[in-house]
Amino acid sequence: MGKPTRLILVSLASLVLFCFVCEAAEPDGFFRKDKVQVNITNNLPGGVSLTIHCRSKDDDLGFQTLAPGVSWSFRFRPNAFVSVTLFYCSFQWPGNFHHFDVYRQRRALEAKRCRHFCLWSVQPDGPCLFNTNDGKYDICLGWKPESSRLPLPRSMA
Repeated sequence: MGKPTRLILVSLASLVLFCFVCEAAEPDGFFRKDKVQVNITNNLPGGVSLTIHCRSKDDDLGFQTLAPGVSWSFRFRPNAFVSVTLFYCSFQWPGNFHHFDVYRQRRALEAKRCRHFCLWSVQPDGPCLFNTNDGKYDICLGWKPESSRLPLPRSMA
């Protein structure tokens, strides 16, 4: 390959890379996924408060305490190229401590749910997802088993 051809190819590759990086940095760019909002509502019986702690591999959203009937939400942008985004939470109320993945990108894509909103109602037996087909919180998945808990980061252990 001649020097002029190599220079043209390198220039083209650099231009494509530059355009890709600029596009990825745009909030509504072609390569960016729309934001997803996760909403968690305390629907535990008996008027008890619910303490939740949500995080991902990269973000710790801190502890939130929800009075009965109160909701808390957060927004994020899922991974645009690989379906690996995961947000998991601990849920605690008197005499109970559980874990649950409130957003798992692969599950959301496969089930065609939570594309823009994940609305969870926390019940004693586990969180129930809002079903857009019937307008009810009737997609109940149950708590994660104890053996599947993710370890706490060292700063929290």
